[in-house]
Amino acid sequence: MMWPAVLLLTAAVCAGPEGDLVLRGHEPAPVGQVREVGPEGVVVGSAVAGSVIVGWDRVLQVGGDHAPEAAAFEQVADEAWRASARLERGDTPAAEPLFERLFAKYQGARGPTAAVVAEGLLRCRLHRNAHTLAVSAWLAWLNARRQGDGPQWYQPRAWTADEQATIQIDASTGLIGDLPPIWLDLPAVRVFAGASMEGGSFGPREQSLAVLYRHAAQTELGVSEPMPRPDSNDEAVRLVWDVVAAQSLIDTERAAGRKAVESRLRKEPSGWLEAWLRIALARSLVREPDPEQQRRGVIELIRVRVAHDRDDPYLAGLALAEAAVTLRAMGQDAGAGELRRELLDRFPGHPATLWDRIVVWPAPASADALMHTPRAGTGASPLTTDATRESRTSHG
Repeated sequence: MMWPAVLLLTAAVCAGPEGDLVLRGHEPAPVGQVREVGPEGVVVGSAVAGSVIVGWDRVLQVGGDHAPEAAAFEQVADEAWRASARLERGDTPAAEPLFERLFAKYQGARGPTAAVVAEGLLRCRLHRNAHTLAVSAWLAWLNARRQGDGPQWYQPRAWTADEQATIQIDASTGLIGDLPPIWLDLPAVRVFAGASMEGGSFGPREQSLAVLYRHAAQTELGVSEPMPRPDSNDEAVRLVWDVVAAQSLIDTERAAGRKAVESRLRKEPSGWLEAWLRIALARSLVREPDPEQQRRGVIELIRVRVAHDRDDPYLAGLALAEAAVTLRAMGQDAGAGELRRELLDRFPGHPATLWDRIVVWPAPASADALMHTPRAGTGASPLTTDATRESRTSHG
């Protein structure tokens, strides 16, 4: 029989020319010999193909002269593989503790292993709506992806289609559609606003984004500090700066940010970018003293709710909460109560349902007001009806 010989030959090919490197899942190893072993993985190279580095989450075994060095990373390799496998099958509660443990070692590092760890933790935290905690994992992921003069990464991990669909990652900027610089006054946001995220090994881009996200949180808590200087031409930093400035408590900054956001909206963006810009515009308007401006802001908030209910439920729920609270402040208790009920019914588990202004909701001032509060499916206040009609017309 020829089968045993064929199997031995196949194993030899998958393990590389010298049999030094075996990857998990029967993946073929890169061509060449193991040249180096380190915290980020295994460097394999040849005179023809050059050098590549394989992350530890892909490595099953390293043999040959580098086997003793690789033994020191066996636990890292095993945990990174198990965490990634659990995440791929949707078991985020089991994956997150492993990613957390690895993140303590790899936060601030660069390379394929650090990137897999940071992205895995990011996905787990967003899956459970831990948005403030997700920021540090996201910044670490951005930092880890920056490749210098070292070897190229060997076939970076490709997440399944289902896993990729769980969060929106913009390939050109690295921004996360589900992680906007837009906050509510929640306990986790208060902690986030007072914490320092800037790791010493992060690059200028990640540092700038960290400062802007924290500034947005401080603004939501009522801290009226001037905006950080826009000292970067990076597209991600500029976009985040505009969105944060539009929400500023300082009139001149808010006007400048709103102007920039409106300019971006005239280019007719779609998806998560439109949602970011619309809600930034809305929050800018509701912070104006003019009731007509506030009314426009509520219309924009409801537009986000209607247009992005499916593709960005996090921002849709946040917009609904903000619209309810704003309407109540404007004295429109009936419409505000209807929007609040919709939030609680349609977005259970959303962080906005824990917002004090939503949780502590006094009853209408009189029985007559209660009688005229619309129930689900029976109508809404004139303001919310107009806003919903305009939003649906604008978005088909």
